Amino acid sequence: MQIHLQVKQGNIAGVAAQIASGVDVDALDEYSAQTPLMVAVTSLNAGLDMMQFLIDQGADINAVDEETQKTVLGFAVQTGNLDKVRSLLEAGADIHYQTSGGYDVLINAVHGRDIARDPHLIPLLNLLIERGAKVDGVSRYGESALRVISIVGRFDAVQVLLAAGADAEQLAWTDLMYAIVFEPLATVHELLEQGADLTARDCWLRTPWLLCLQMGDVEKAKLLLAAGANPHDVGISGKTALMFAIESDCTKIVQWLVEQGWKIEVPDEFGDMPLMVAASRGATDCVQILIEHGADPKRANHCNDTAIKVAANLPIVRILVNAGEDMSEINDDMRKILTEVGGEDLQLSLEQYVAGRHRRFGQTNPEVMDIEFWKAMIRCGHPAYYAQAQFPDTGDLEEPVWCYYRYGRTITELPDGRIVEIGGEHEDYYDPDFCIYNDVVVYAGDGTFKILGYPQAVFPPTDFHRATLAGDYIYIIGNLGYAESRIEQETPVYRLHCQTFQIEQVETIGDRPGWISRHQAAYKEPSQIWITGGQIYVRRNGQSEYIENQADYILDLTDFRWTRRTD
Repeated sequence: MQIHLQVKQGNIAGVAAQIASGVDVDALDEYSAQTPLMVAVTSLNAGLDMMQFLIDQGADINAVDEETQKTVLGFAVQTGNLDKVRSLLEAGADIHYQTSGGYDVLINAVHGRDIARDPHLIPLLNLLIERGAKVDGVSRYGESALRVISIVGRFDAVQVLLAAGADAEQLAWTDLMYAIVFEPLATVHELLEQGADLTARDCWLRTPWLLCLQMGDVEKAKLLLAAGANPHDVGISGKTALMFAIESDCTKIVQWLVEQGWKIEVPDEFGDMPLMVAASRGATDCVQILIEHGADPKRANHCNDTAIKVAANLPIVRILVNAGEDMSEINDDMRKILTEVGGEDLQLSLEQYVAGRHRRFGQTNPEVMDIEFWKAMIRCGHPAYYAQAQFPDTGDLEEPVWCYYRYGRTITELPDGRIVEIGGEHEDYYDPDFCIYNDVVVYAGDGTFKILGYPQAVFPPTDFHRATLAGDYIYIIGNLGYAESRIEQETPVYRLHCQTFQIEQVETIGDRPGWISRHQAAYKEPSQIWITGGQIYVRRNGQSEYIENQADYILDLTDFRWTRRTD
């Protein structure tokens, strides 16, 4: 609803106008089913003034989200915003709420968000404890605030809760485990001499050895090994010793382990590798150490995720790209940071929507597509149906609505910092908004961008291709494309000039891969592009099939000849 959009933007005047027109201050959003006050406590653009305005207008400070059963305060504590939490408490929010699943304010404060490096965690816990929050609540799934902060390695927060009276039995720690976390080396040594159990496991199936690695204390770890600790112990879900150290970003421990010859390619039960864990946790130095010691960035887990797909910051992305990964595989959060565009609300008029809602091809090579709806869709990144829902669309619904929420596009970073995104598809073939695009979007690196269109005859719609920078050109190789465009044994190759942005088709000779898509491509000096993996389109008995590519193909850029290698 419009009132929720105005709240999210921090526009008090806009909210006031909505309420004056008769909109209920506790109206539920048709998508999120949240009240405006719930939106205010979670929005980065809505401040304390917005919250206070809504409360003054009679907003229910203890409204409950029907799906999650979280209250307004429950949403606030999950943001970690101390000021908003304090403001709600001072306004009378119920700190003693509990959902049918057993979740309370302290569990919500630590659950479902990244608290491993949250500098506001301790002040938030102290505030809630001071206001009377229950410190040892347990959900129906066995979760408690103490257990959650323990598994992520926030032992400073563990100490706060224990001091406040949290039930220590929830941790299932032995005296040795307590000593490893809170006592000096001498105490650990003394307990080991007394025969402390090295095989005992806590609530997360951590042995003293695994807990020590998560603590990041090399000297205690050496002491445990000397006393007979099993270095191959694994914790819950098969989490390895190396992973426990990585999750706490203990680079000293990680460096020590790999130098001791620890295997760095041992997965957990989900197929996650230590490199994936480091990338997803934003442990940049750990990623560098693992890459330097031979970790394979192309290893995938059971969900087909690789390290670059889960990378949590750009320095990690660049390390992985330098190790041979494709920038196109980054997740949406990294893409927004890289391009400095995305995540905004969809803001435009009905007239702008109607004027630009459908795909159109460029008339020149290239044509700048100065279309407000397209630009707004890039800034928000929403699916096509979201745009349709914002307006009473009575136009031609047989054509898909233009959208920049896509799969199979490529991302290329130029030496001068510009980012170039090419093509991609929206939705699957059976969806009315299914569309494969042939546009190019160039980001300047300062939050601005331009959209370039091309005649279909010059550059056909393309998805799941690969874009490889070589000199002044980006070579666009392969394509899935529309079914009717696929030509068996042909390999589409185009190149985009990085200054003029003209696109031209490249005629190649030799042993081509065929109609290939979802492959990898890498530039190798002096002038070659290597193609590996992917799927090749073939026709068998009148039926279309996709076979796995088993060979390496090399395109020589001096004469555009393909060579096939099977060794």
